[in-house]
Amino acid sequence: MVPSYSFTWIYDRAACRKRLADEQDPAVVAVLERLDSEFSSLTRQLECITTPHTVGGRGYTHSIPHYGRVLREGLEAYQERIEHHLRIAERTHDEARIDFYASLLDVLEGIRVWRAHLVARLEAQPREETEAEARRRHLLRALSRVPFQPARTFVEAVVAYNLIFYLDDCDNPGRVDQELISYYRRDLAEGLIRYEDAEAYLHELWCNTDSNNGWSATIGGSTPNGEAAYNELTAICLRAARGMRRPNLQLRIRRDMPDEIWDEALETLGTGTGIPALHNEEEFLRSIREAHLGVRTADLSRINGGGCTETMIHGCSNVGSLDAGINLPLVLVQTLRECLAEAASFAEVLQAYKDDVRRTVRTMVDQVNLDQQTKARLRPHPMRSLLVDDCIDNGLDFHAGGARYNWSVVNVAGLANVIDSLAAVRRVVFETGEMDGTTLLSALEADFEGFEPLRQRLEKAPRFGNDIREVDELAREISTFVLREFLIHAPWRGGKFLASCLMFVTYAAAGVPVGATPDGRRAGTPLADSAGPVQGRDRNGPTALIKSLAAIPHYLAPGTLVVNTRFSRDLFADRAGRATIRSLVETYFRLGGMQLQVNVVDQDLLRQACENPEAFPDLVVRIGGYSEYFVRLSPELRRTVLQRTEHHCRARPG
Repeated sequence: MVPSYSFTWIYDRAACRKRLADEQDPAVVAVLERLDSEFSSLTRQLECITTPHTVGGRGYTHSIPHYGRVLREGLEAYQERIEHHLRIAERTHDEARIDFYASLLDVLEGIRVWRAHLVARLEAQPREETEAEARRRHLLRALSRVPFQPARTFVEAVVAYNLIFYLDDCDNPGRVDQELISYYRRDLAEGLIRYEDAEAYLHELWCNTDSNNGWSATIGGSTPNGEAAYNELTAICLRAARGMRRPNLQLRIRRDMPDEIWDEALETLGTGTGIPALHNEEEFLRSIREAHLGVRTADLSRINGGGCTETMIHGCSNVGSLDAGINLPLVLVQTLRECLAEAASFAEVLQAYKDDVRRTVRTMVDQVNLDQQTKARLRPHPMRSLLVDDCIDNGLDFHAGGARYNWSVVNVAGLANVIDSLAAVRRVVFETGEMDGTTLLSALEADFEGFEPLRQRLEKAPRFGNDIREVDELAREISTFVLREFLIHAPWRGGKFLASCLMFVTYAAAGVPVGATPDGRRAGTPLADSAGPVQGRDRNGPTALIKSLAAIPHYLAPGTLVVNTRFSRDLFADRAGRATIRSLVETYFRLGGMQLQVNVVDQDLLRQACENPEAFPDLVVRIGGYSEYFVRLSPELRRTVLQRTEHHCRARPG
């Protein structure tokens, strides 16, 4: 077993076999052999149901603790709740709950010991520099209370927030501006803090998030009563994030978002790190409601994209992220191989593809459900069972369905490749008759070796992302089918399967097993890096781009369809340019787009960085659902960022 603060990996067979080889005690040997047999059997079950057409999944689950509750109540109140439930379990002789609550008390004791180590380390390290010594003393005073007693000040609240972030394996900070605003306002009114102090503390929190590879924080959006939730800390969070790689700061945009927040967001985006990602609040709320996930009205305001952008509810949800997914081009290659040569019409090809997708989704569902059952039995999450509502009150582990909300976010890879490929098949095989299905299949099997003129003809077929009616209609039909196909299934733990497209750095690997495709893509090369067009194929300007994107029913993918864009840096240099960007985003969101992330980096700089990445150690780019240092990307991924169309907010010839 490989321990972690928040969970245990299911099985390390090599370690078990090594222990067996060295163990002399027959009783211990018997236990180890039984464990090995049980876990190996489960592993074989999982392997039998795995399909090569799925991507991602069956691994880490992102989550967000209920930070605000810990700040308001303190962990001593959590202990009182646990002890209350433990007494009830003991009276009813409920052995499972007795074990559950006793284990949570052990977790709390471990947190106390950890905090004591932190205090001892700080006490042993006085600082000579005045400001550093003052900060050390502030930390010691805060740690004398939090996180076991309620936070009283903004500093105590930030320190407690950071501690809980560490305890949950440095995953997601969540709804920071909403959880901390009352402490900030109270301290500001009492003269205990200044604006610049709050910005410094939040910048430190962001630095800790970055240095620990943490993920997403969400700001803005709505309050529980449906009003706009933007506040002073929303702006401070944006300012504190300038030049940062992490957290993946997500700004939830309503139509009534104040001009001040727009200005701060665009200024921060202009620093070139892809922060913040822009999320359409109204459309996300619609998406959650229409998925019928049973989310309480008051809890809708706590939507947060965990990890990259996997939709979850701050403090009270267990969202498989990513539980699994589907490699759409890999399925298409198989479909074409089986039916293209004999197909009498494009409609016949399209129906065969839908049938294959449906079967693949069904297999993926079975795979995820078996995995969820296995984790409920054998992979407890003690820390999250403590920190996520309503595990304590339900007496159930996080992985056994204890959280208030449970659903599964699954990935959709290569959507644009499939749209372009099917558009090309329709055009050159069934509309113009320039080649028959057998010839096209031969070219694909040969990876276009000896068929270069044919490949170039395919590349001239209509492409998604250019406001071409027939392609966009095909995109609507395919995406609607795929996204609805996920929503009709329910995971074992509850909720629905929510589609997403969160390819982060995986779109290159996802392309490796995929043969050549009719969009002219060669075998083994990367897929589309997001739910948007294949990188570099949107050539008619940003307005055409967003009109094509609007053909996809984003609301059917509550898990989030990530869309990458690139804009020239000069657009962010003055108010007129930033106003143009704002207008484009607002238009896209009115058309139904749900998420947009922006790279602001010049093409010449990217070329230089591709040639000599070590010379640009601080260059950050938006990659999939988060930002990353350019130097950390593989050469193949660097090239795909360079291939993205750089928009200047004016139409270009097609």
